[in-house]
Amino acid sequence: MNKQFRIPFLFLVVGGSIGLLLRWHFLSPFSWLNYSFWLHGHSHIMFLGWILNFLLTAYLFNFLLWEKRRYRLLFWLNQVLLVGMLISFPMQGYGVVSICLSAAHTFCIWLFTVWFFKHASDGWSSPSIGCARISLLLFAWASIGPFLLGMLKANGLGHSPWYYNVVYYYLHFQYNGVFVFGVLSLWFNWMERQQLIVDSTQSRRLYVLLLSSLFPSYFLSTLWSQPPIVFNVIGFIGASLQLLAFYYFIKLIWVRDVQLKRYSGILIRIAIASFGLKCLLQLVSAHPAVAQLALESRPLLIAYLHLVLIGSISFSLLAWSIEMELVILRYSQPLLFVVTGFLGTELVMVFSGFIVSNIWSLLLFVFSLVLLAGLVIFALRVSIGGASIKGISDE
Repeated sequence: MNKQFRIPFLFLVVGGSIGLLLRWHFLSPFSWLNYSFWLHGHSHIMFLGWILNFLLTAYLFNFLLWEKRRYRLLFWLNQVLLVGMLISFPMQGYGVVSICLSAAHTFCIWLFTVWFFKHASDGWSSPSIGCARISLLLFAWASIGPFLLGMLKANGLGHSPWYYNVVYYYLHFQYNGVFVFGVLSLWFNWMERQQLIVDSTQSRRLYVLLLSSLFPSYFLSTLWSQPPIVFNVIGFIGASLQLLAFYYFIKLIWVRDVQLKRYSGILIRIAIASFGLKCLLQLVSAHPAVAQLALESRPLLIAYLHLVLIGSISFSLLAWSIEMELVILRYSQPLLFVVTGFLGTELVMVFSGFIVSNIWSLLLFVFSLVLLAGLVIFALRVSIGGASIKGISDE
């Protein structure tokens, strides 16, 4: 089974390498590199090739769908489309080829969603299946955004506030919705495998609150355009619901006799702390002055995105990989690299948002290099790790 999970890890390394290349570009610019195009390639590979790809692969094995031929064919088709996006976005940005490949990939995920609802057993009775279903539905909801972008561009609104708010709509429902519910699905499934009783009432309360928070909290992403103050209030309500959901999440897992491996325990604690900090930051960002600060400082915005996508989501996936013995770490250096690289890049971006200095770009590159080195070792440990998900035979 490990061989299928090597692919998302490979995309993780490739996407991280592109990010490192962009870091170096600030130190010594490449004449041939179009920063915007390569940034699109980086973000698409990290979103779709790493996180979403990993979640879908985990769904196939957690819910015994890999045995069905149609899912295997769809899996490999998605990989071909992702490689196409990896090549086309750095070459042309949002061009004809990259847009067609992205649209085809979206249709494949829609098809996966239809099949998943048909074949995944137990309906909504299992928290892991329930969260997986919600994550797939939210992907369908978020994917409306890219199609709206095409319509806005066709009508000459490619640089309007509407255009950028649709971009943020897509990003918001991906990393606050699809990815969060996907991670919850994986960990609920792990708890079920450990025969830990998950309180169905509390788990439903958790994902009802999370789902309810998603829609009003989206308006926090629109505050850059300085809308009427009522949108700040709506965003604050959404962030408050999300913080309440985080409280119930802590309450749900706190009473469990959860025994984690040493390295995965460290990663999951950082992931939970990152998510809690993210909830607090969204709450305070409802204040107009804080929203304006985020608008004016790009390093702070990127630090926030990395807090969510690396600190919360990716560290959760790495921890799950260790627990499921997809990744077998025999020494602490890889963990030390990824944690040091992550914390270092976060601190550098936060301080560079307030203190002007030429040293920040160099420090950011160094810490990014350390982070990538750790991720490479993780990926290699998938390749040589001999274990597979317990209870599921290797294909």
